[in-house]
Amino acid sequence: MGRNNSMQKPSIVTRLKSDQAVAVGFISPALIVLSCVIAIPILRGIWTSFCDCSLRNLMSPTWAGLKNYIALFKKGEFFTYFFHTLVFVFFTVSIQLILGMGVALLLNSKIRGRAVFRGMMLIPWTIPSVVVALVWRWILQQQYGVINYLLMKVGIIDGMNLSWTMDATLAMISIVAACVWKQLPYMTVMILAGLQSVDSSLLEAACIDGGNPFQRFWHIVLPSIRPVLFTSVWLAITQNFQQFTIINNMTGGGPVDATTTLSIAAYKAAFQSYNFGESAAIGVIWMVFLFVLTFISNKANENHADTL
Repeated sequence: MGRNNSMQKPSIVTRLKSDQAVAVGFISPALIVLSCVIAIPILRGIWTSFCDCSLRNLMSPTWAGLKNYIALFKKGEFFTYFFHTLVFVFFTVSIQLILGMGVALLLNSKIRGRAVFRGMMLIPWTIPSVVVALVWRWILQQQYGVINYLLMKVGIIDGMNLSWTMDATLAMISIVAACVWKQLPYMTVMILAGLQSVDSSLLEAACIDGGNPFQRFWHIVLPSIRPVLFTSVWLAITQNFQQFTIINNMTGGGPVDATTTLSIAAYKAAFQSYNFGESAAIGVIWMVFLFVLTFISNKANENHADTL
């Protein structure tokens, strides 16, 4: 009897625990490396934000408490840069979402050559950001840029060419346009993937019931792809909050700081003013803001999902 019991197979719980232990063992090295790569720079940045750190004491920064944060909040420029960031992110993500939805709906329909269009659409996404910035600087160049040439040909401007990157309002429009062009393919692909997962039987039933295209889109398609939209929009917000390459190479934050966002401000504080403590403080405030925004957005999304 005892021998039979000893030869029994392990229980399901025992096997699950064993499988979990093996899984943890396999992924532990990657988790440790990833934690070090992510956690150490974050902790180092937070610590630096509370220190007086510049070129003169780069190797031995001194503790300064809240000095860097107080200095930032006393400067009106910080709030201006924060506002510039919000404006840039809002318009870039909003335009991406609207255009991405339109292009995805078009590519999801039965049009000729849609496979070719899908391939061509990905081209901007594959181009490095530095190249995108240089191309758009050439397109928007005041004397021989393509945009001014086309505007002159259709009669929108006459005589004086528009200085796209040297005018405060036009400079913001310029960097938004370049970033939308670069990032639109990703938004489109994400939405297209969501559209292709919509249950076609629901659309057919709505069509039989007399629902017009807008009603089918609003009441069936949009709720079905809501998780995809939430993820896509949030990734776009995060990406554009940290956008640096295109802005720096197109306008450098100018003219007169009109396109200086938090990423540009942190760069200037570190590598022009050599105030690494203040630069780190900008990064920490920026990180905390995104963390709070993420928490609120996730809670709102969960509450909305519970009501469905």
